[in-house]
Amino acid sequence: MAMDSVREIMTGNPTTVDGQESVTSVARTMRDDGVDVVLVVEGGSVRGLVSDHDLVVRALADAADAERMTVAEVVHGGLVTVDIDDGLDVVARTMEENSVRQVAVIESGTPVGVVNASDPRLQGRSGRIDSPTPEHARRSGSDS
Repeated sequence: MAMDSVREIMTGNPTTVDGQESVTSVARTMRDDGVDVVLVVEGGSVRGLVSDHDLVVRALADAADAERMTVAEVVHGGLVTVDIDDGLDVVARTMEENSVRQVAVIESGTPVGVVNASDPRLQGRSGRIDSPTPEHARRSGSDS
């Protein structure tokens, strides 16, 4: 049976963190909550999305002081979102067009979930979202 909307594949109740929390604190939250992506909130609105990969590549790989660096410093670009009723082809196309592997799911202006490109139900839709993003490929070289 084919899934038609993001509502059916998203991870609901996303973990949120304050943008002023340290990278170390956010890493602990991710570990304790068993998640690999958090939404970063500042001033009452969602500023972006940060993955465990982002913490490694944008903070730890540069030998940043993870206790002093805030997670807001790790957020890259704007928040890429999809609507809760969007079809999976729209989600895959949005990820591809924005070179992202995760998107926040929005319902009535409020984030209600996250979708990851690794979900098998997105594979083979609208391009190669299963490959590394251009940024990841540049930073990682040939290692994965």
